[in-house]
Amino acid sequence: MARLCPACGAASTIQPQEDLWPSTWSCRACGHAPPRRHGFPQLAAALDEGNEGFDLENFPLLVGVEERNFWFESRNELIRWLVERHASQARRVLELGCGTGFALTALRQSLSAARIAGSELHSRGLVSARQRHGGDVELIQMDARQCHLLEALDLVCAFDVLEHIADDASALVEIRRVLKPGAVLIATVPQHRWMWSTADDLALHQRRYRRGELAQKARAAGLQPLYESSFTTLSFPLMMASRLVERLRPQKQTLAELTDSQFHISRIGNGLLFGLARLEHALRRIGVPLPFGGSQVLVAQRPSSGT
Repeated sequence: MARLCPACGAASTIQPQEDLWPSTWSCRACGHAPPRRHGFPQLAAALDEGNEGFDLENFPLLVGVEERNFWFESRNELIRWLVERHASQARRVLELGCGTGFALTALRQSLSAARIAGSELHSRGLVSARQRHGGDVELIQMDARQCHLLEALDLVCAFDVLEHIADDASALVEIRRVLKPGAVLIATVPQHRWMWSTADDLALHQRRYRRGELAQKARAAGLQPLYESSFTTLSFPLMMASRLVERLRPQKQTLAELTDSQFHISRIGNGLLFGLARLEHALRRIGVPLPFGGSQVLVAQRPSSGT
């Protein structure tokens, strides 16, 4: 269980009661200490203020809608269930691409005794995450393709992150490297390439995933899929209808306009959609197959031996 110096690659042991990247850490081999921005260690400082993979203007827009929108809360409900089912004993947890920290709430609720960290390529997002969680979560500016950790984590989460990364295969290989043998990845991604829309363009998505594609890529990276399913299945006909309307009446939209139209739903509409999500989750719990939906979820494990 080690951190790897971003400058020289030298390994240092992570002690059980310390952060992944303590503020006092410096490399014993070369003396390097990560720079800090907004108080967060920067492990990929050159990428911090760029728009690679995500538009920086998205962060304040998300903060305003996440806690009031059925999709984000129903995803958190799914996260809690999957953690309790597959990683309830996790003690070291990292969420890659944690954004404004909304999903970190679900991880904290499920793993109250764990040391939880959130990473984000853009430290602007971490500012919002810190406002949500204070000092209860370690926050790190980091590139998911190069985490500078080795067999350090019991659980890695990537919630709607991999679709932003051009080389998602390299990110999955890195995830395998940072997981301990027997440890688990939980990931969500948008599903069905034919559902591509203006929302994907404005979110700087590289792809939507075919059914089974994420599991196939996880296997290629050396991870063993344990569970895969769709979600937002029962509300999927409404998503299809909105895509059809967009194609019949194409119009240019700004990011702010799109966020307002997709996430600012009436209280009644939001309640009905959340009710559908709850029903869907009940079906999932009893093992009903959900072969289609706006998103897919994968749980995969680094094998315990032979690796």
